[in-house]
Amino acid sequence: MALIDIRPVALPQRPPPVSHAWQTSRRRQAVAENGTYRDDVPPRPSDDQRVRLFGAFVKRALTEARERGLSIEMVEERTGIGRATIYRWTRAESPNPQREKVLAFCEGLGIPVTTASKILGWDGSRQPTAPEPIVDPDIRAILRKLNDPNVPAEQKTIIRATLRHLARE
Repeated sequence: MALIDIRPVALPQRPPPVSHAWQTSRRRQAVAENGTYRDDVPPRPSDDQRVRLFGAFVKRALTEARERGLSIEMVEERTGIGRATIYRWTRAESPNPQREKVLAFCEGLGIPVTTASKILGWDGSRQPTAPEPIVDPDIRAILRKLNDPNVPAEQKTIIRATLRHLARE
């Protein structure tokens, strides 16, 4: 009596497609040297007062729009601006709001454009002045030392104290 092999025959299969997005030959670091690997970095609100005031202005405009029965979707349709941009404005995370978008926002909600332009300083009430470039090589060398992380803190303190003393004279 002969034995018959009844096990299923394994047919050769195609190899899986190679993905270039993930390289398995190189292991990923579990933790970065500075400890920020895979950590979300929260966006930071702007320190600029005009951007914060503009954020409060947009919040107030959205509140008034809700009182009139407008949802955020309706605000998006009327203004042509995405909700992500609007919410970034309210959180003061946009350091320099684009003029076209601000104008479209105001026109879409029926808000006077002059209010937003006064807040953002576009009406000429606040003219930002650019600092004069530092030409003196000695002052550039001092600034380089103050910004260099390899210079000891004691030396930086002495430099700053000397500069304060000279500025008072």
